[in-house]
Amino acid sequence: MRMRFSRLMGVVLKTDIVKSKFLSRFYLTITFLAVFNSRLLASETDSPRERLLLDSGWKFNLGNPWNDVIGVAKADDNRGPASSKFSDADWRTVNLPHDWAVELPFDRNADYNHGFKPVGPGFATNDVAWYRRTFELSQTDAGKRLWLEFDGVYHNCDIFVNGWFVGHHDDGYDSFRYDITDVTHAGGKNVVAVKVDASQFEGWFYEGAGIYRHVWLVKTSPLALAPNGVFVWSQFKNNLPNDAAKINVEVNLLSMQTNAAKATVTCEIFSPGGKVVAKFDASETVNGLAQKAVLLYGKVSSPELWSPESPKLYKLVTTVENDGKIIDRKATEFGIRTIAFDPNQGFLLNGNHYEIKGTCNHQDAAGVGVALPDALQYFRIAKLKEMGCNAYRTSHNAPTPELLEACDRLGMLVLDENRLFGSDAANLERFKGQIQRDRNHPSVFAWSLGNEEWNAQDTTTGAAVTRVMQNLAHAVDPTRPCTMAVNSGSYGDFGIFSALDVKGFNYHYENMDAYHAAFPAVDILGTEQASTIGTRGIYTNDAARGYVSAYDDHNPRWGCSAEEWWSYFATRPWASGGFDWTGFDYRGEPTPYQWPCISSHFGILDTCGFPKDNFWYYQSWWTTNVILHLLPHWNWPGREGQEMDVRALSNCQEVELFLNGQSLGRQTMKRESELKWKVKYTPGVLSAKGYNDGKLVADAKVETTGEPATIQLGPDRTSIHADGEDISIITVSVRDAQNRIVPLANNLIHFNLEGPGKILGVGNGDPSCHEPDQFVAKPDVRVVSENGDWRYKILSNVKNPQLAELQPEFDDSAWETANPQVEARSLAKPEQAVFRTKISMQEEDLAADGVLLKIGRIDDQGWVYVNGKFAGESHDWAASPSFDIKPLMHAGENTIAIAVINDDGVGGVGNGVALRLLKKTEVPEWQRSAFNGLAQIIVQSSNDSGEIELTATAGDLTPATALIQSKD
Repeated sequence: MRMRFSRLMGVVLKTDIVKSKFLSRFYLTITFLAVFNSRLLASETDSPRERLLLDSGWKFNLGNPWNDVIGVAKADDNRGPASSKFSDADWRTVNLPHDWAVELPFDRNADYNHGFKPVGPGFATNDVAWYRRTFELSQTDAGKRLWLEFDGVYHNCDIFVNGWFVGHHDDGYDSFRYDITDVTHAGGKNVVAVKVDASQFEGWFYEGAGIYRHVWLVKTSPLALAPNGVFVWSQFKNNLPNDAAKINVEVNLLSMQTNAAKATVTCEIFSPGGKVVAKFDASETVNGLAQKAVLLYGKVSSPELWSPESPKLYKLVTTVENDGKIIDRKATEFGIRTIAFDPNQGFLLNGNHYEIKGTCNHQDAAGVGVALPDALQYFRIAKLKEMGCNAYRTSHNAPTPELLEACDRLGMLVLDENRLFGSDAANLERFKGQIQRDRNHPSVFAWSLGNEEWNAQDTTTGAAVTRVMQNLAHAVDPTRPCTMAVNSGSYGDFGIFSALDVKGFNYHYENMDAYHAAFPAVDILGTEQASTIGTRGIYTNDAARGYVSAYDDHNPRWGCSAEEWWSYFATRPWASGGFDWTGFDYRGEPTPYQWPCISSHFGILDTCGFPKDNFWYYQSWWTTNVILHLLPHWNWPGREGQEMDVRALSNCQEVELFLNGQSLGRQTMKRESELKWKVKYTPGVLSAKGYNDGKLVADAKVETTGEPATIQLGPDRTSIHADGEDISIITVSVRDAQNRIVPLANNLIHFNLEGPGKILGVGNGDPSCHEPDQFVAKPDVRVVSENGDWRYKILSNVKNPQLAELQPEFDDSAWETANPQVEARSLAKPEQAVFRTKISMQEEDLAADGVLLKIGRIDDQGWVYVNGKFAGESHDWAASPSFDIKPLMHAGENTIAIAVINDDGVGGVGNGVALRLLKKTEVPEWQRSAFNGLAQIIVQSSNDSGEIELTATAGDLTPATALIQSKD
């Protein structure tokens, strides 16, 4: 069902069709994509457009010892890692997405809102990092337009290509791109360098650091579809989906050629079943070096409507031709549906009242920080849907595109939120780009202009800014309304509230009745509610350990319980429903405690996606499934005879409770509520039966378990793709001899993996756990020579590789000695010289995985030879070049010669020279403690197929093994 990734020139090739089908095997609800694959493949492979994923093989260095690397006086005057000649041989290799903040240890002195990770103000050594990657272009790429696209970098970054500065971007959440055509080399190697500066925060929550989303290389013809250049939307008469849908397509063509050209644009629409249901075209002349909008119209009769319950997706294939030749083709998924708000009926989907049962969410997760693999996006959306959630607010920033794709395919409405509120030109341009990128997603039902702008909410300035941003949104996307998450508590016909299409209430729901009565013609949405706090599996407050009881009883001063907010909205259709804060726990913003807490307690699920008890409260009232859940667990040693607070979460009409088979009474369930008993603890079985119309429809139990005896591994998927990206998310549970999860177990579990994959991260959902989420491998480095005995001689032409003084047999005994620990020799300007040394190597030395020659400084230009053979060059006095010279070395005496030209500097070889042996990086021992019986481990495939074997051990517990098939 899913096309294989092709390997081309060292990068992963994904056409837009391939990308649109990423992870299509994950869930049965989206298997219809297989039909698109078979029907459209033949017609799309002749498109000259390519989209190459540049996620693998980046070199990474945390820290920035290079000053003033960006040249401001001349073009291509960049030094250090920005230079294409820089050697990064001793840098660590990472794959994207990558978050370096999650790798850092917790630090009590760090900012608590950002999860006590030592990055940001006050942690200069961890604030800046560099990424570098080499890719190749073929000679056939000459004449194409080349775009470098970043889905998200946190945060302040500078981008270089082949030493040329191509752009600066300072927002950590939106996508951006640069046309790099003019500075690339067709038929050769190209180098991308990215400097990332995370020293300043944007938000008040964990934000991560690094290139934490995908990077792409896009190739197009000189005349092609502009970036985000296709916009498709449907219309119905009177906005009621009872007839044919009019399909509007706006195509923006971008010409980077100098001559005018006539372009024919053809649109084909494929149904969810893969049939062509509409085809239409138009022709326009596009002037040279210009952009042209082409408007096209079609019709789809009796369309299959998109909704969270039935996420039917159509596909628009847009083809651009010139002189009878296809010059571009792109596929765009979209949905046909109607959205509206009504002052009395609230939110309307496809003409009917539709209650928003939503959650707000930040973008981080256990084990990976903000660098989520695509499969993890699907996993999290599927968890929310299981609970009955039908809407997702991207708090408080533009989401990654893959999240929206998951919501489109699995069925989840999205409130797409803007990060920065403002009407300045730069901010409006960024917001415009967000809308253009996301407006084809049927899951997106409204734009949120921002969140809780305390200083502007009740001001005329806030109203003015709102109108400008909202007018821009309407111009770019006329199909969706705007709202904003407002929490002023002084709602009225003034400030931001007066200007919004839909009035967004954050908390203060007690004000909504009065507001609705005063303004009955106004549309309303609960943009943020609840803020209930609780820790999974904990049923007493424990400030010392940073835990909050999981009963639905605890909330900060601004919030309320799950039952309180939902019972209010459930009876007021005009309020449209709302969004709980939050679906998942997230790093940072710990409430009500700070240290030792490093993450929030707000989630209905923890950071791993393990449900807290409130999960079953929402499932009771947000789904039509019969639900019955008991809490707390029934393991309370030492509390025999003490009264316990027992609760049933259920949508059954009646629930009867039993302790060891003896009835403790039957109670009637009030809608949107829960049932409570006081029960004296006695070990055994606490059970319940649920009845509808007097008939038994459900049962549940919690039992007193035995001691931990065994480990169980439960992969969410036992077959993954061998593409270096796909993952299996494995639940680790500690169980007793009767295979029951032990709710108090906190065993430290060790993991070992064999086969074509790696462990990506671990977690357990404990908001106070300071164990690493990631174990970063460190190379074993041994210095075999440092500085050594160097000699040098002034020469007239050292650039000749055949120079006798560079050859190993040359006698340099009469040369002057040099000390590279300082400046080896201050050469005059200009002056040239050759520096030489001899190093003896043993056979066992050459068994190392690398022999790294590290040179502190070559001023200004240098060419390195080992045993007379060229090893590398440096043209940057600010760099500290490294060269892996193992292929040129042999046992016995070896000669290293460096030809140096001093143009305008100190001159010579200095700041130390060392020869280091690199052993293969040892895989660190991965481990994680269980938290209340559970932990999680994420395993990622490599590019090789085969069987991945994961083993978990913990002391005397019976170990467990999980087998995962990695397939092409």
